[in-house]
Order: sequence, then structure tokens, then C-alpha cells
Amino acid sequence: MRLPPMFDVPGSSIYDARRNPHVRNGTIIDLGSFGDETNTTQLQTMTNNLTHMYRQMITNAPCPLLFFGKPYRLGTAPKPGAGTIENIPHTPVHIWTGTVLGSKLENGDTSFGENMGNFYSAGLDPVFYCHHGNVDRMWNEWKQIGGKRRDLTDKDWLNSEFFFYDENRNPWRVRVRDCLDSKKMGYDYAPMPTPWRNFKPTRKTTTGKVNTGSLPPVSQVFPLAKLDKAISFSINRPDSSRTQKEKNEQEEILTFNVVKYDDREYIRFDVFLNADKTVNANELDKVEFSGSYTSLPHVHANHNSSSEGISFQLAITELLEDNGLEDEKTIAVTVVPKAGGETISIEGAEIKLVAC
Repeated sequence: MRLPPMFDVPGSSIYDARRNPHVRNGTIIDLGSFGDETNTTQLQTMTNNLTHMYRQMITNAPCPLLFFGKPYRLGTAPKPGAGTIENIPHTPVHIWTGTVLGSKLENGDTSFGENMGNFYSAGLDPVFYCHHGNVDRMWNEWKQIGGKRRDLTDKDWLNSEFFFYDENRNPWRVRVRDCLDSKKMGYDYAPMPTPWRNFKPTRKTTTGKVNTGSLPPVSQVFPLAKLDKAISFSINRPDSSRTQKEKNEQEEILTFNVVKYDDREYIRFDVFLNADKTVNANELDKVEFSGSYTSLPHVHANHNSSSEGISFQLAITELLEDNGLEDEKTIAVTVVPKAGGETISIEGAEIKLVAC
């Protein structure tokens, strides 16, 4: 959970003076980072990290549809919906490592979140390449968990092509299908402990079921012009009268539709089931914690804002069971903004059954 010390040697080829100073000297990485320091102990930060990894790799990614994200075909909107690993741990490591927006750099310039902290400049920090190598390793780890966790079979995806140049500057075409097995490409990842696999939250914040009758229904909360404070609402679940076979083949998905925000800002909000606005959003190792949405700035802060509507999905079947809500027709949902809430608008929220 630390940046390897080899990146922390001033003057070396892999040192970057634009990194946030707080990532140095063995500081624990914070996968809950949203541009500011989180007010938690080191132990709680580590615990939150393990919870994030369990939720992203297991709870919220039971099948390819959720791990990889929605199809991005010709004619699709630019942000159809990212997969779990793209959201976390990928984006928070960028946020945690990059300089803080608006801070002063050593040369006196104002930071726009460089280098790792902004989409347009991330590749200027050498740690970018190790970070993305680790994201690839997470892909391998996810498939080894088993169940429905396997690569997509969609031909559009398998046959997607990318052009690069080889060591002799000759163009080289690579298809996605050529990159699914690292061993065939001549390398593999060393076995490492994965403590997050067994870090399923078991502690509860709420005893029993939150009184949904005391909360406004989802139809009265959305559309929401800005997420500037924590919100709680009740929401109906789909008809639960399904056969066991149908239950095995379907996942209950909580979706926030058409989420828009300012792409010059760090964006983050956390989602909890069976909790109200009194939930402690700094302690994520609870069965009520469902997941988080994060986004990295994509342009300079002095550019005009641009934001495409995206959908944010959370698989909640496991959480319903852990919270004893399998037989409830209506459940409570709480959303807690962490960063950029003033710019976040959400059109609606719904729960659907999705073939998974």
C-alpha cells in the first residue's frame, strides 16, 4: 500500500518533482483519496483500502459486464460507463499521487493536478506505467477468483485493433484478442498475497432495517441539481419472485443515471445501503458500504467545463444478503459527496435485474 521507495529518490530517472509531497517517505496509499487528506487513522486507511478492493474486485464485479464496463462501440457516447477497476483502484491512485489542484509548484507555477493528477499529463510521471501495469495484474487476479469472472467473448471487443511502432519504428498492429494471456506475450506476474480477497465486511452500522417510511422516495429526490450534501432516499426493488436459476443468472444493479459534473474537478461520492445520513462515511469496512464513484480532472482548470452524462452501476445482490434485505421490497440508500459535489447533478436512480 505504499509507493515503492525506488520512486522516491530525487534526481533519479523515475523521480517526479510534481508528485504530491504527501506520497513520499512510505506514506500509506489512500484509495479513498479525493484531492484532500482524509481524516482517518493509518489503520483505518489501510482497512478502507482493503474494503475498497474487496468491493471492486468481488462484490461489484461478479461478471464481465461490471468489471469491464459498458460496450464502447462506434456511435456510443464518450462515457458509456466504466468498469469497477477503472473507477477504483485506478483513479484514486492518480488523485493520490498527483499534485493538488490549485497548489503552488516548486517553480512558482499553479498546479492543475499534474502529473498523475490529471488525465492530460498523467504519462509524464514514470509511476504511471507501473501503476497501469498493476491494473493489468488486477485483471489477472480478477479472473483467478473464478465464478463468472472471465474475459468477454464479444467479437467487436476481441477484434478491436490498435497500432503501435516496434523498436525499429515499423508500424505494428495489435488486437485485443492477442493480449488476453500475458504468458503468450512472454511475461507473467509474480505471485503475491491478496489480503483483500478475504476482507469481506462483517461489521454493521445499523441494527435491523432502516425505516424507509421516514425517507423520501427516490422520485422526490431526483432529478438532483447538485450533490452538495449527503442525501438519503427509499427505493423499490424489482419483483423478487424468481426461480433459483434466474437468481443465479441475474444480478441486482443499483444505477445512478445521467450523472454530470465539472471535468475540471476531482469528483467522488460514496454510496451506502440500509443507512441514513448519520452514517460514518470515513469508516468503509461495514456491510452497508456499497461503493464509490470517482473521476479525474481532464483539462486545465482555466478551460471551459465539459461533462458527458454517465451512468454509475453498483452490484448489490451480495449487500442485500449481508444486510438481511433479501425479502424487502423497499430499501434505504444514502449518497455522501466527498469532492466536487457542487458540480454533480444526477437525473435519477433505479434498481434493475441484469443478466450477468
